[in-house]
Amino acid sequence: MSGVSSLADLLRDRRYLAFWLGQVTSVVGSALSLVALPALLLPTRGAQAFALVLAAEAVSGVLLLLAGGVIADRYSRSTVMALADVLRMIGVAGLLVFGAYGPLWLPMLAACLVGMGTALYEPAHRAALPQLVGEQLRQQANALDAATKRFGAAGGALAGAALVTAIGPRGALLIDLATFTVSLATLLWLRLPRISGQAATPGMRAMLDDARQGVREVRRRPWALVIMIQGTVQVFFLFGPNYALLPIVSLDRYGPAAYGWLSASASLGMVLGSAAAARIRSPRPGLWAMNVLLPCALLPACLALPVPLPLWCTAQVLAWAGIGVFIVLWYTALQNEFPETAQGRVFALDSIGNFALQPVAIAAAPVLALTVGLPAFGVVAVAVLLISTYAVFVVPGTVALRSPERPAPEPAVATA
Repeated sequence: MSGVSSLADLLRDRRYLAFWLGQVTSVVGSALSLVALPALLLPTRGAQAFALVLAAEAVSGVLLLLAGGVIADRYSRSTVMALADVLRMIGVAGLLVFGAYGPLWLPMLAACLVGMGTALYEPAHRAALPQLVGEQLRQQANALDAATKRFGAAGGALAGAALVTAIGPRGALLIDLATFTVSLATLLWLRLPRISGQAATPGMRAMLDDARQGVREVRRRPWALVIMIQGTVQVFFLFGPNYALLPIVSLDRYGPAAYGWLSASASLGMVLGSAAAARIRSPRPGLWAMNVLLPCALLPACLALPVPLPLWCTAQVLAWAGIGVFIVLWYTALQNEFPETAQGRVFALDSIGNFALQPVAIAAAPVLALTVGLPAFGVVAVAVLLISTYAVFVVPGTVALRSPERPAPEPAVATA
């Protein structure tokens, strides 16, 4: 099946189209908040208070991710996502009202609600897609989802900057609240059924048993476990530090406009890579997924070396294009490999691996870079990337991104 006909098939499905449009709208709104929140908090509360608010959101999100995965597998995933939207709406409203003035614990509490909503939303969102899309179209659906979300986030950030200038940060946050209503309307219309088909056993003990079962599902598939560990290692040594150091180094070398160009280049690369991933047809997608991560070695190299800004922007495009391909192939593999009844917990565990150590890496990166120097830091990051990327192939199943005993999917049939 061609990429064009696959995309047309997806968008002809009214249920998938509603799901996709609702979530893209929500992403645009969230990007508005990312721009509006510092404009609201920093002038009155300062950088330290702003950092505490962000930390409250991040910590609550990470701590509750596995619980979010358990809930996504126990109940209707569209209902769980709708509940997540309600929590985030309350949180954004709290930031709108208490962000600039009043006791600091109030915006921190509001940020915790946003983090809790995100912890519920993310596993349910990834696990809901297989309920709407058959196996043959999941790769295209994940590609469309990743590309349009990145495009929506970039567009939302640009719109947020314009709105903050035109109507102020409170006005931008009000528009973010309006975008949640669009997402809510589509989710309430979808009303996806509960996967299990029967009522979940109540009680904390039952939920803990469900969490342990999710961990066992991942451990039964060593190829998936080792790639999750790979993600944790790379986030700690490469992507987290790059996130922290990129604005600092670019400002020092090229001035304040450079970070905007580098961020836009990363968004462009992610969109291009996600779109390209929809067309990949291979019995060994794991080789593709790992090989396309090689350009990420350019990220620490550009931090360490005084390269021209256009060259760094090009490196950003190449690296994030590879990340876009990896994400599409990885999410599709998880959706095809794991039973639908466990996918919420699986995606929660994957997110925990990616985000649990990121705050530590972000906080430690500037100190380490100043202590050992950017060149030494870059060498270590490149070495870790190369070793961790290809070491996973010692585990059976990583080349095909599926358990060896699971039969390969039938090739898609071309259509006119």
